[in-house]
Amino acid sequence: RGKKGAPLVLVEYSDFECPYCTRGYNTVVELMKKYGDKLQFIYKHLPLSFHRQAMLASQYYEAIRLQNEEKAFKFHDEIFKNQRKLKNGEKFLKATAKSLGVNMNKLAKDYKSAPVLARIEEDQKEAAKFGMQGTPGFILNGVPVKGAYPTSHFDGIIDELKKRGKVKL
Repeated sequence: RGKKGAPLVLVEYSDFECPYCTRGYNTVVELMKKYGDKLQFIYKHLPLSFHRQAMLASQYYEAIRLQNEEKAFKFHDEIFKNQRKLKNGEKFLKATAKSLGVNMNKLAKDYKSAPVLARIEEDQKEAAKFGMQGTPGFILNGVPVKGAYPTSHFDGIIDELKKRGKVKL
């Protein structure tokens, strides 16, 4: 999301069912509004085992992404805006996907497919390399941020990166 090659790159390792990740989502939305095309946002999966719907939601996201990246991000947004409905499991996920005009037959085939599962596993392994065990976890231009921090925290990191000549905006 955002502009590829932007001076600021924010990677998030997230769990669709984690309430702290909803805070993280709201922070990302604020950062994207504030920095516009100077920020590229990359969403990665870290579904935690004790969140029963998190893995399934990640699978749906990736299966939708195979069809249309923009619809996948709309799905992402709808999940975080309506996170409490996630307790309804696949019923909610299907209804959300359908409302976005997703090809439901293709989704049904893809969400359990090897490429979808491999992508999620890859994200989980990457998160582990960075020591991310909880969610949300962020990396902003190489700086790790573990937890749901407000926009001002990220602004402080960006100001420090500018001061040190690591980024020009």
